[in-house]
Amino acid sequence: MKKLPFRFIFSTLFLALPISSHALDQWASSVISFSSQFSTTSWSAKQALKASNVNAYGDNSLAWTTSTQDAGEEFITLGYKTPVYATGVTIRETYGNGFVTRVDAIDTANVPHKVWSGTDTSAPGQINDFLVSWPSTPYLVKAVKITLNTALQSSWEEIDSVKLHGIEPLSGSIAPRLEHTAKLECTNVTTSKKVSATIKGRGQTAPVSQWDCEKAGLKFSVGDTVSIQITGNIAP
Repeated sequence: MKKLPFRFIFSTLFLALPISSHALDQWASSVISFSSQFSTTSWSAKQALKASNVNAYGDNSLAWTTSTQDAGEEFITLGYKTPVYATGVTIRETYGNGFVTRVDAIDTANVPHKVWSGTDTSAPGQINDFLVSWPSTPYLVKAVKITLNTALQSSWEEIDSVKLHGIEPLSGSIAPRLEHTAKLECTNVTTSKKVSATIKGRGQTAPVSQWDCEKAGLKFSVGDTVSIQITGNIAP
């Protein structure tokens, strides 16, 4: 969350902050669902959470695998702390490589979107960080579903971690000091595009506390510089 410095000008609160939109990489923080798991502890779905901790190729209880071998299609769905405009995932395969067949991005309304399907090109006999990339999604992604085919080879298939790549939303909060409406101006300095909108507090009289440049219509890419101005009357 961006913290905005502010200064008082007469009876108006004015905030201006140039910031650079940036990529956000994050490890999975929750298990949403899975087709099966070997046990509730070793080789469980929760072993795919957080940062990678398997450093040698081979069967390892610190990675997730399915309950049975060569069963065919299986999946795991993992959640992430910060929803992002997703651009890809890195799937750390630590045993039985080359098994991923599809990736779905799940938006904040719980709608799945197929973002990739194809052939997993991970090299056999070694740990692979299989990177799957796609154009930035126009919706915020909070989870990914990884589908695999366990019947492609005779060994077990194991995933140590899944890192989500994306662009953090350009939104935030301010102390609720403004009256129930304020003016938001967002400018992409790099492209010279500007949008403005009236932002409102929750309810007819609630003070303004949230702003969101994307909802106002601003488009930006990684590396662009963005200027934000919020102007409004200070609430009594």
